[in-house]
Amino acid sequence: MSTILYVLLALVVLGVCIFVHELGHYLAARACGLTVLEFAIGMGPKIASWRKNDIDYSIRAFPVGGFCAFAGESPDDELDDPRNINLQPAWKRLTMTLAGPLMNFVLALVMAVMLMAAVGEYVLVNRIESVTENSPAALAGIQPGDAIVGVDGARFNTAEEVSQAIGNTGERDVTLTVDRGGAVFDQSVAKQYDQESGRYLMGVTFGVERVRMSFFKAVGNSFSYCGELLRTMFQTLKGMFTQKDVLDQVAGPVGTVSIMTEYAKQSFSQSFAEGVTMVLNLAVIISMNLGLMNLLPLPALDGGRVVLLAVEAVSGKHLSRKHEAIVHFVGLVVLMGLIVVLTGRDILRIFGVNV
Repeated sequence: MSTILYVLLALVVLGVCIFVHELGHYLAARACGLTVLEFAIGMGPKIASWRKNDIDYSIRAFPVGGFCAFAGESPDDELDDPRNINLQPAWKRLTMTLAGPLMNFVLALVMAVMLMAAVGEYVLVNRIESVTENSPAALAGIQPGDAIVGVDGARFNTAEEVSQAIGNTGERDVTLTVDRGGAVFDQSVAKQYDQESGRYLMGVTFGVERVRMSFFKAVGNSFSYCGELLRTMFQTLKGMFTQKDVLDQVAGPVGTVSIMTEYAKQSFSQSFAEGVTMVLNLAVIISMNLGLMNLLPLPALDGGRVVLLAVEAVSGKHLSRKHEAIVHFVGLVVLMGLIVVLTGRDILRIFGVNV
């Protein structure tokens, strides 16, 4: 594929993640009986629009956001209009607000299940892929293609079990039970100390294969995978506020698309399956990021609205529409300013300028 097609693919993935986020707000709003005036995907000028069931739908030029417009958000709306969102119970507004990030987490889980169950993921297999030249394993006659089915008399099936069992023997020699094309025999193998890893190694590398999981196993592993991603993202966020050069740790929309384009190009050049795997992996990461970042307690983000709703629940008073609008407007200006700065830095990086 040409570069432009990879860029379009990246934009589609990013657009889907944003669409699902806004769809969460929209569906929760309709379910809670909130009046939606407009449902938009993207920001900036409209490139397509239509009206159905008294709701305006639009697709906008820049795929970097979206919104649901509600009655009561505009200064021109009537304060006593029963459709006014500010007059609705706090639990309805909270449900609608949290539904966007929640949908991103759900989307990430669904795509992770697709990745593991339909496409498959690479796992270690109990087959020697390579043997380091002049290593203890090579001197003992271990060959690529051998399967190690036992360690010191104990039987094992998986590469992880074999590797752990060998590691537990420390520096001493180990007796391996080797399956070579159906012929099973025992072979004593020494070890040598590896300075880089700080371990005693034999000099073998296990192979990897793409394996499709059962649906239920994929669901379980998807929760583990997304949970690990979430933990890594929290650590990254913490590092952004404790390390220098914070802007070097993040990318704007242009940088995100550029990274996705480059990874997709490299992956599809290997095989179609590799390309699909990379696209789904990136989609999982982006959707998780979108959900988490929107939960940050900053004005103009869903997390900022959650904070205001929490204050309302504790105080029993709704922040005046004027003051709430000011808070969100300031937050939006700061957010758009950050996007502009990040976009500028992304463009400079694309042209090889260090920033």
